[in-house]
Amino acid sequence: MKDHKSAANRIFSVVGLTVGAVIIIGLLLYVRETVDLQELMVVLRPGWLVAGALCVPISQSVDAFNFYFLGWRTKSEVRLSACFDIAFIGEFFYKLGPIGAPAQLKLMYDAGFSGTKTASVFVWKMVANLLVYMVYALLALIVKTIIYQEPIGAGTIWGVGILIALYVVVIAFALFCAARPEPVQRFAMWLLTKLSKKIKALQKPGRIDRLMERLEEICGQLNAYRGDRLMIVGLCFGMFIQLGVLYCIPVCIYYGLGLSGQSVAALILTQSLVMLLSRIVVLPGNAGGAEGSFFLFMSPIFGQLISVGMVLWRLMSFVETIAIGAAWMVVRFILHALRGRRR
Repeated sequence: MKDHKSAANRIFSVVGLTVGAVIIIGLLLYVRETVDLQELMVVLRPGWLVAGALCVPISQSVDAFNFYFLGWRTKSEVRLSACFDIAFIGEFFYKLGPIGAPAQLKLMYDAGFSGTKTASVFVWKMVANLLVYMVYALLALIVKTIIYQEPIGAGTIWGVGILIALYVVVIAFALFCAARPEPVQRFAMWLLTKLSKKIKALQKPGRIDRLMERLEEICGQLNAYRGDRLMIVGLCFGMFIQLGVLYCIPVCIYYGLGLSGQSVAALILTQSLVMLLSRIVVLPGNAGGAEGSFFLFMSPIFGQLISVGMVLWRLMSFVETIAIGAAWMVVRFILHALRGRRR
């Protein structure tokens, strides 16, 4: 069963990455055919493009400090270098598809978070992440519709509304596990008992009891951390900065292409809608959905250079993330091997 699931995950990742690669190659060919590259080079501002490329490592570095902050608040003996592994390598695996979350959990465990703390910390970080996504998206809708009075299609509003509603459900469930875990535990016990009739691994003596003990411990830690206001507020602030830096990529591309007329705030808020709606497509890197949402919101801003802007944005936000994560893994492997030889 496990081998079949791993194979399915690998196939899903390969298919998603292939779709993303085909889209990027197609966009590059389209840019070559429709854009005067010599004319573009005249107005290009390389400094802004370099700043855009730096947004990804800066954002991931902020995330590494978010993990280190979580380790401090949960009294876990985490190493800062290992927190950078969680951020850089974890994001690499996240871009590859379904293996992202398990890989990041494993990296958190290796960094010094205990088994149950890893799960509870991951849940609270997910809650903070969803909250910040919602705040950015709601700010974008309010500013665009009320202040700038921009027309936004009903489909877009419905899409954003559905995703926000889904986020609210997930956050409410996490809070419910922390504040009122008994119903969740009863449901888990009922579900595991039902599944044990079909899954042999659950039929081993004491297996369900051990799983329930682990769930009870996680719920207890969720409840304990729920009262740590400094941890929740600090984590939300860190996530707000992290996503804000990531949302600056289109800002740097916009000014890097010699364009003007849009404010930084407007571009960041527009990017928040792009990122939110792109999550509808669950392929690695949200292939297809990311390009579609970028075109939907950014085409009025980038005008004739929308194809160039989209290519640069995907290269920085997706391809660069994978490249940095892969390079980080290679460097960490070499350093680990060198330490092993010295011993």
